[in-house]
Amino acid sequence: MLLEYFYETTGIYLLSSRLFSTGVATVASFILAMLLFPPYIRFLLKMQVSSEFDNAAGAPGAAAGAGSGAAKAPAGPVMPAGILFFFIIIAVTLAAVRINAYVVSALIIYCFFSIIGAADDIAKVLNQRKVARGLMSQKDYQYKADGISSTLRLALYLLISLIVAVLAYKYIPNINKNINVPFFSVDKWYPSLVVWLFIPLMTLTIAVMANGVNFTDGFDTLTTVPSITCLTFLGIISFISSNSIWSSYLLIPYIPNLEEILPLIGAVSGTLLAYLWFNSPPSTIIMGDSGSVGLGGFIGILFIFSKSEFYLPIVAFIFLLEFCSVFMQMGWFKLTKKRIFLCAPIHHHFQFGMRKSGKYGEGPLGEFRIKSKIMWRFHITSVILLIVGLVMFLKVR
Repeated sequence: MLLEYFYETTGIYLLSSRLFSTGVATVASFILAMLLFPPYIRFLLKMQVSSEFDNAAGAPGAAAGAGSGAAKAPAGPVMPAGILFFFIIIAVTLAAVRINAYVVSALIIYCFFSIIGAADDIAKVLNQRKVARGLMSQKDYQYKADGISSTLRLALYLLISLIVAVLAYKYIPNINKNINVPFFSVDKWYPSLVVWLFIPLMTLTIAVMANGVNFTDGFDTLTTVPSITCLTFLGIISFISSNSIWSSYLLIPYIPNLEEILPLIGAVSGTLLAYLWFNSPPSTIIMGDSGSVGLGGFIGILFIFSKSEFYLPIVAFIFLLEFCSVFMQMGWFKLTKKRIFLCAPIHHHFQFGMRKSGKYGEGPLGEFRIKSKIMWRFHITSVILLIVGLVMFLKVR
């Protein structure tokens, strides 16, 4: 909005360009995050807000010392980065975007999902301190680390997603029941779903992505690079789809005014790049649920807006794989009392398998090698899938 005001005041056409505002949003959010992360990390260190449970605090004899006010250094990287994400993204977005229904809907999903995640982050810290004071056992902590139960949390995801889906369908003219099917151009086959199928499709896409990104946030940088590749895909196709000439030439859906989400995508991407600076191994801060849940919901609704829902299993394969591994593990264990994977989400399955192989050594160094190997393989896969997704969406008909 600030850039739009400057454009109206000065008449400089460059200030009205969506590519220019996207670049400004990306660079501004990156610089702002780079300036704010160091004092924010120092603040969290001072507040003893750790991302990991301090085993020493829960050891016999430690509770008394903790209860008497003894200072303890955090057991791992501090958290949550997601709360800082929230303020940076909102501030930069309001300065760079032109508000329309797409922007408002995406921000609503991002804000509400981030708030749900923040409740879990805060409760986790409070429960850690209960353990340190001897008010809760380590075993109970494992089950009560989340402030909101998984069932209630999923219900909230679905409810918020459903409300936004209904309102978006009702008030955004360009959202219709047509779906863009892979391998078919819109002039050959552009089917329309009945509304009682289309609305649930929107709702599930948003909720599944929120969970998938949250499940992936287990190792340093593991969530960040796949998120950036998803945002890159969504930014490119949104820019092309909003141009009537390009969309007609490429035989993809024409979606007017979708380009207004580009500065918002830029603000999120710039923040993630700065976060990657501090989250690179060994991490000094992690995202937390306030970051991953909000980010997942945001990415999910953009797949809907850009009519690329059926490309999500390609471009966002990492997140979908993590989501499916958790629910397959839970469902199969309830039915058979056996496990499909060594551990879920699936990155822990690979971690346990590589640890058993003995090829990477033991101790902290061996664990670091294992996590780095998994992390880089996931990142490489996400980049390859970005390329495949773009080629399929734009050219393979």
